[in-house]
Amino acid sequence: MNALRAEIGKLLTLPSLWITALLTLAVTLLLRALDLPGSVLVHTQAGLLVFGVLAATHEYQGGGQIRTTLLALPRRLPLAMNKALALTIVAAPLAATTALLGGDTSAALPLTASMLLAAGIGGLLRQAVAGVGVVLTAYLIACPLLRARWPASDPWLPDTALLDQAQGLPGALVWTAATLGAAAFALHSRDA
Repeated sequence: MNALRAEIGKLLTLPSLWITALLTLAVTLLLRALDLPGSVLVHTQAGLLVFGVLAATHEYQGGGQIRTTLLALPRRLPLAMNKALALTIVAAPLAATTALLGGDTSAALPLTASMLLAAGIGGLLRQAVAGVGVVLTAYLIACPLLRARWPASDPWLPDTALLDQAQGLPGALVWTAATLGAAAFALHSRDA
C-alpha cells in the first residue's frame, strides 16, 4: 500500500503532467466551443496519450529516479503493478473529465485504456520523445491508414474503442494489457 501511495504521489507532483492535463482540458473546451463536426475527443485524445507516456517515462529522465525507486522496492513486477494501478487511479478522473467536457461521457473507459496503452509504450521505450512519437504516429497516422486500407482490421486497432466502443473496446483492452505486460517484463528483465 505504501508503494502505491508513493507512485500516486509521484504522479500528482509532476508539473509536466499537470500542464498536459490542463492543456488537454482547455483544448477539449475550445474544440467543443468551435462545434467541429465529429467527436472532439478524437483530437484531444492526443493530450491524454502524451500524459500516459510522460507518466511512464518521468523516472528515466534526468537524474534517473528509477534507481532510487528500485532501491525502495526491488521486486520489479509488484512495482510495475503499482505503477499501472497508480496511473489508473490518476488517469481515470482525467479521462472522465475530458469525456464530460467533450460531450461523450461513455468515452471515459476508452480514454483511460488509451492512456494506459501509451504508458506501456513509454515504459518499453523509456524515452518521452520516442514514446510520444510512436504513440501519436500509431493513433493519428497508422491506425487510420490501416482502417482505410483493411476495414476488417477495425475492431483490433487500439484507437477504435473511442470511435465505436461496442466494436473496438475489446481490442483496445487487449492492446492495453499487452503493452502493460510487455513494459512490466521489460522492467523486470532490463537494467535500470
